Amino acid sequence: MTALALPAPSKRRSGSKVGAASRVLADLKALPPAVRRPLLAQMKPGELVQLLSVSADQDGTPYSLWRDDPVGFTEQVLGEALWSKQREILEALTRFKTVAVPAGFGLGKTHLSARAVCWWCCTHPVGTALAVTTATRMRQVHRQMWPHIRHAVAHGNLPGSADMVQWKVRDVENVEVVVAYGFTATEHDESAMQGIHESNLLLIVDEAGGIGPIIGRSTRNLLTGSNARMLAIGNPPTDVERSWFEGLCKDGEDPDRPHVTTIPLAATDSPAVTGEVTDDRVCHCPAGQEGHLVSSHLVDQEWIDEAIRDHGPDAPYVIAKVHAKFPKGGANQTIPSSYVDAGLEQEDPEGAGCVRLNTLGLEETSDHVVRMGAGTWVRIGVDPAADGGDELAIARCVGDLVTVEHTSSGAANQDFVTVAGVVLEHVKKAEALARRLGSTAQVHVKIDVNGVGWGVHGLLTKWGQEGRHGAKIIRVMVSESTDREPDMATMRPWKKRDEMWLAGRILLRPRDDGRTALRLRVDKKTAAQLSAPRKTTNSGGFTVVESKKSLRERKVPSPDRAEACLMAVYEPAEKPAKQVVQLIV
Repeated sequence: MTALALPAPSKRRSGSKVGAASRVLADLKALPPAVRRPLLAQMKPGELVQLLSVSADQDGTPYSLWRDDPVGFTEQVLGEALWSKQREILEALTRFKTVAVPAGFGLGKTHLSARAVCWWCCTHPVGTALAVTTATRMRQVHRQMWPHIRHAVAHGNLPGSADMVQWKVRDVENVEVVVAYGFTATEHDESAMQGIHESNLLLIVDEAGGIGPIIGRSTRNLLTGSNARMLAIGNPPTDVERSWFEGLCKDGEDPDRPHVTTIPLAATDSPAVTGEVTDDRVCHCPAGQEGHLVSSHLVDQEWIDEAIRDHGPDAPYVIAKVHAKFPKGGANQTIPSSYVDAGLEQEDPEGAGCVRLNTLGLEETSDHVVRMGAGTWVRIGVDPAADGGDELAIARCVGDLVTVEHTSSGAANQDFVTVAGVVLEHVKKAEALARRLGSTAQVHVKIDVNGVGWGVHGLLTKWGQEGRHGAKIIRVMVSESTDREPDMATMRPWKKRDEMWLAGRILLRPRDDGRTALRLRVDKKTAAQLSAPRKTTNSGGFTVVESKKSLRERKVPSPDRAEACLMAVYEPAEKPAKQVVQLIV
């Protein structure tokens, strides 16, 4: 299905034709949208062009027929297919002042919100309507929402032009008017929402799960007009309970708040899971080629099964991103999944001194970006297959970049000589990389010495003494005390394993600008493991991280890869004691 083209500027038409088209326009607008759509679909192109021209003359926009029909606008004007839940959400915008959508992963939330923006701006005369989009971070507005808006404007032959965060259209007097824009507000800026006024206002709150209570409450002041609407859509937060978004979704279930509705959008609603057919239409989007199916973009059963297997059926991640519900107890995650997501989403550095690993003339094959210079540490973390773990995992940290360099399972991992040989190869590779980057720091190799790890540590230490490598081999007995004074800033870890996990939490906790101290470039299994363990407090007031044994009892895989990553960035105490974490970026 192709997008509807705008009519060319009208030439003089006979009064009888204009009168007839005007009557048809009035009759069609009086019909319910579901009845009107098939009638429009049956019209000949010339008849439709004449109808749109009359609409432009009389209503100030050629799209007035779809003012009460965002579904019809998306399907008939933009030429795009919709599935049942998308229709339900768009239709709700015509009946409710606020539509709250707690949504799972990979369901086209931002794509749908962009279509709502286009519908709103096009079906009102230029200068009488405004759409405003916001999110927790400006990069989400800039790089997620607005590419979808720009594409819809271009592909749908819509009037005006959309740039990075603005859409401008010329009015009847040829004056350029901003009909939509995107912005973000700092969490505690009560004045951020002031000055947003228009007789017809649509507010899109994307990534609504991350919106703070002050900004969230400020949205109510914008919805006082008779024709003001808000679509708040996003994943339920996994690390915050009683968030603004959770309260808004509860309002939508309260019969005493008839102007708010809540429409959950779970991963299990995806057409790729349910088998729902979206007619014979296809998807037109920035990614992919013309003619591909809508469901090809959406989460499928395989992803759901993997998420449950990797995180556990009761994990906050699964509750939020599969079932679109608000987790309870998410605050007990040692490293919240939202922190892990932030680490995964960190952008690569740019500018002088930055280089891609595969351009260094070494054995590096990845195109990850790192900084060159004396302060770029290269460190390795090794989690041998012990304590019930089924994998040998070796991770590496280059400056702020964390990757998993090796995983293997099998009987060979019980031979410490074989494991030490594997680690040695990665040590040599790390040393070559450090030299090429101009680092002046000795490569640090941290090894969990429980079980097989004890022999691995001893052999690598001996090989270092023999000159086979120049790295510093550091023994980490995770069951030992931290050898540091209790520190509230680090949540008073009980043992070294607890300290290692809590240090990782600190490094992955987003700052006010959304950035984290680490860039994670790891696979889905590693990411799941990082957010798996819970934390508790013992009788002495120390923080204790959930053991591998407890995780297995909850049917959650052993976090071998995650612990290798955390081991890479963890610097255990020496005499005299140093900082918990030493990270030089």
